[in-house]
Amino acid sequence: MISVSADATHEAFIGPLRLLWKTLRMSGLLLMAVLLALPTPLLGRRHMSRIVRWWHGRLLRVLNIRLQVHGTMPAEPMLIVTNHTTWLDIVILAHVFDGVFISKAEVGRWPIIGVYARAIGTLLLQRGAHETDALRRQIQHRFAAGHSVVLFPEGTITGNFLPQRFHARLFAAAIDGQHAVLPVALHYRDTHTPTDEQHPLVPWVKTPLLTNFSNLFRLPGLQVDISICAPIASKTHNRRSLADASREAVCHALSGSS
Repeated sequence: MISVSADATHEAFIGPLRLLWKTLRMSGLLLMAVLLALPTPLLGRRHMSRIVRWWHGRLLRVLNIRLQVHGTMPAEPMLIVTNHTTWLDIVILAHVFDGVFISKAEVGRWPIIGVYARAIGTLLLQRGAHETDALRRQIQHRFAAGHSVVLFPEGTITGNFLPQRFHARLFAAAIDGQHAVLPVALHYRDTHTPTDEQHPLVPWVKTPLLTNFSNLFRLPGLQVDISICAPIASKTHNRRSLADASREAVCHALSGSS
């Protein structure tokens, strides 16, 4: 578990008046999320994607999270892969990229979040090798429709600054259609964060979601460096070498993100 001293944590948090104002803004945003979920059956994926991207942008504003994008946005469908540190990764990537996410199947059953996930076409990963083959075909359909697909290839959230080994199975979907892989590195920091670490309160590891959210909510703000690496052509790789090359690119970007 990431540990932070009580004194350092207390000094990092905003005061009661700012916290009250922030809470009021957040309450209004959550109410809006509930109301916007009601007409989802009547709206197509395109309209829902725009609504969700807009809502994510508002959430980032309430949390005072500033995004700094480095690199070139993709001009064609790609498999976007990134390090996975926190639930905020999804909010940020969904706001920056107009792509389809791959998530664990249980996300589809979460209140409100599951409604939005299904409405915007999130691909839900079931357990089992045969289910992985089916998911590869779904990824191909998204590519053919002109959508990028966002994957967290570590398969879990970690508190490490550099990502652990990337699972290779779903990289086969990029190879099947000769689509490029786009590595993206996410670095969460403030003015006190060491250059080779994530902000200590950001990783969602061995901590209840409500506790993690509360800690982030009480921070005065964060900056997130989003480093878009050079695309990696898939046609010269097998899935293992493609996964390794993608992880190496993310690690290199994180090491130079300061």
